[in-house]
Formats: sequence, C-alpha cells, structure tokens
Amino acid sequence: MAVGVDPNRIRRWLADGRLRRVHRGVFAVGHAAPSVDADFIAAVLACGKGAVLSHRAAAYKLGLVRGMAPAPEVTVPTTADRRRPGVVIHRVRELHVLDVSILDGIPITIVPRIVLDLAPASTTKELTRLCHEAWVRHGVTARQVEACIARNPRKPGAAKLRRALGSDVTLSALEDGFLALLRTHGLPLPRTNIDQQGDKVDCHWPEHDLTVELVSYRYHATRHAFELDVARRRRSDHVAYTYGDVFERGEATIAELRRRLRR
Repeated sequence: MAVGVDPNRIRRWLADGRLRRVHRGVFAVGHAAPSVDADFIAAVLACGKGAVLSHRAAAYKLGLVRGMAPAPEVTVPTTADRRRPGVVIHRVRELHVLDVSILDGIPITIVPRIVLDLAPASTTKELTRLCHEAWVRHGVTARQVEACIARNPRKPGAAKLRRALGSDVTLSALEDGFLALLRTHGLPLPRTNIDQQGDKVDCHWPEHDLTVELVSYRYHATRHAFELDVARRRRSDHVAYTYGDVFERGEATIAELRRRLRR
C-alpha cells in the first residue's frame, strides 16, 4: 500500500510498470510473480481497519483444506456495505479479539473460528474432516471449539459443528478399502478417526479394546521412515496394517482380525 506518496508519482510508476494496482488503494511493487499470500494480504488491506482473512481462504492458508487456492475471503467488523472486486467479504458487528491471530504478517481468524464460520455451508462429513485436520495439524480440541462457540452464541452452524466433533469419518482410500474388506467378510465395523485417550486413532472397536492403525507409505518421506513407523506401531498395543495388508493380503489380515475380535 502506498502511504503518503504523491499521487502523480504513483501514476508515473503505474505507467512504467514499477507499480501494479491490486485493489483500490493497494498496490504491488516489484516482480509480478503470482503469490497466494500476496493476494490474501492485499485483500485484507483493501478491506480496511480490523479486516482479517477468514473462512475458506483462512482454512487454505492453515492447511485445513487442499486443492486450488480459493478466492480471498475477509471478515470485517462493520455493518457498512463494503465491497471489493474479487474479494468475498463477510460483515459482522464485532469480531472477538480471541478469534484473531497473525500468520506470516496476515491478520487471520483462529482455527476454531474458521471451522465455526464454515459450518453452515459444509456437510457433516466435510465438517468432520475439517475438525480432524484442525486437531492433527494444530492440536485444536473440542473444548477450544466450544469456547469459540460460547464467544459467538449467535453464529449459525453450532449444532452441526458439535455433531461433527464426535462423528466418525474416513480420510483415505486405504481406510475406505479396509472398511470394505471388513464388510465383505462380515466382521464388525470399528469407530474411525476418533479420539482415544487423547490420541486420534484410525480404527477402534471399543467392545473389544482393539485399535488398528492404517499406515500409508505415501505419507512418509522415505521407505526407511515408513518401516520404522510400522515397527513402532507394532510394538504398541495397536495393530498396524499397510496398503498391502488390505489390498493384497486381505485374507491373512481378516484371519488375524477374526482371532483378535474373538478375544
């Protein structure tokens, strides 16, 4: 943003390409390489005092959602009709100070507020995945989400969010394949991706006190790291299965599970 600069000089810089207008009153200086962060901070600056990155854009910035970068979404603490082309603006009467943080120089809503903001437009499954990512990536607990709901009692979607916090969800093709294998052989289905004594576990049968972790090589940097993780899990009281155990050695996996589920 150009502050205290002669407007004629700004016009000259725009003309010779040294300056690029991003939004009204917001300019980019230097190279024109695309940057998601630059787009986000420009949108926040364009929306004025108190504006913060929020909703799906904030979720993307914090790694809660994947895929292509969404359009900038900004929450502003005002009821005034403030519009900026290319920016989705959410107006609120007040934005609680505890719901705002700073990340890489960008004012942004905190994770519990992000999931609360996204709750009304999300399915229960989408919201459950979002809560899972919030826990795995940022350690966000149900208590923290409840505290955010309490700070924002008029926000819609709270009931749906509470249901999502305690719901089961599958997060990968490996997990879906494992459940399909169980169904094919008539074995009881476990709870999936739930909190078990402070730890998120892939599959758990409460009535059998059995926990299964499904380990995928694609999420490990090297084969050595993958093998070490499998060995560590097998030393615990959890049973670990890999892609090969599910899709290539399913009969042996089912035989082992039958023995464990009969205990």
